[in-house]
Amino acid sequence: MTEQNRQRAVRLFVAVLALTALANGLGSNIFSNYFNEVFHIDSVQRGFIEIPRESPGILCMVLVAALGLLGNLWMSVVAQVLVLVGLVVMGWMSPDYGTMLVFLFINSLGMHLFMPLNDAISMDLADRDKVGATLGKFKGVNTLFAMIAAIIVFFGFRTRLFSFGRETILPFVLAAELTAGAVVLLVCMAQLMPQSGAVKNHRLLFRKRYMPYYMVTLAYGCQKRIKIVFAPWVIINLLGQGADTVALLTIVTYLAGTWAAPFLGKMLDKLGVKQMLWMEAAYIAVSFTVMGVLAGKLAGGSFSLRDPLTWMVFGAYVLCVLFEQFNMVHSYMMRSIALDPSEITRTLSVGLSVDHIMAIVASPVMGLIWEAWGVQYVFYLAALSALFQIAAAALSRDV
Repeated sequence: MTEQNRQRAVRLFVAVLALTALANGLGSNIFSNYFNEVFHIDSVQRGFIEIPRESPGILCMVLVAALGLLGNLWMSVVAQVLVLVGLVVMGWMSPDYGTMLVFLFINSLGMHLFMPLNDAISMDLADRDKVGATLGKFKGVNTLFAMIAAIIVFFGFRTRLFSFGRETILPFVLAAELTAGAVVLLVCMAQLMPQSGAVKNHRLLFRKRYMPYYMVTLAYGCQKRIKIVFAPWVIINLLGQGADTVALLTIVTYLAGTWAAPFLGKMLDKLGVKQMLWMEAAYIAVSFTVMGVLAGKLAGGSFSLRDPLTWMVFGAYVLCVLFEQFNMVHSYMMRSIALDPSEITRTLSVGLSVDHIMAIVASPVMGLIWEAWGVQYVFYLAALSALFQIAAAALSRDV
């Protein structure tokens, strides 16, 4: 690919990242409020509902292996079409609980298929000696537009333009339209880079050499439950806040992330994977433990926005969710230890499946722990999972 075509591809991909971030912010990021306000589920159900939502992550490695001949970009088109189908049904058709779970699965299948492809395409387009910085910039774009989506969600629900009580759920409809735009741009990229990521060997790929990567993705599957499920559930269930408050906290998180992502990318180029894994482990252990202590004080109480504890929980929430910015370290590590570039996408998909095996196990278990022992132990368990990052750092080469 010529440098001119690479630059065109980078611009198109930045637009894809912007559209998918807006779509995710208007769609999947408000699913917790959707479940709560439309279907009135409890904390145990909230844990178990993650099974149909996260099980597509396990199928990801099978899909990538089966569709590998298409290349990363055409697989991305397929992924976004699946996202689109789920959003159309949930946005326009007011499905019952069972039907919703089916199309939640389809939507999630597309989202999870796109995850390793996103990372692989990002690294394909990166400058050879500035991979970390490039990943940081792409992550920063994603974070910026996710923040814009959160602002739209905040004002949409605050002004009652958005509502879960109507037959048509407007934010899901808007997310569907944005996803359709991403599909068009990915088709343009696929025509510009027709051979991107195509592989001839479609077998599932497991190598002992890649064990540090599998370990961090296993830990990430547990840790991500805090970001997606239980930290928002503290705000929604224990503090009684609606989608507008969650969106406002998301805005703050993403605003911090627009600075953190490029910074971590530059640090990754400077310090290497091993040191960044140590940094990630320390951050997760401290932030999750603090949130556990604070959330434990909320149990059984009634708190308003005037209470200092409420604002401390809000701050801890932001710190907990911000840990996701470290995810680029995992992809960079995989690239640095890969025996062959053609193995990167397949191994990223295997890692994603490992992540989601843990997610499917951890979500209902954490829901039961919350119900039986208290919310704080969910966060303590997630903090303990940082030991996997420490072990991966110990096993990693100094790259």
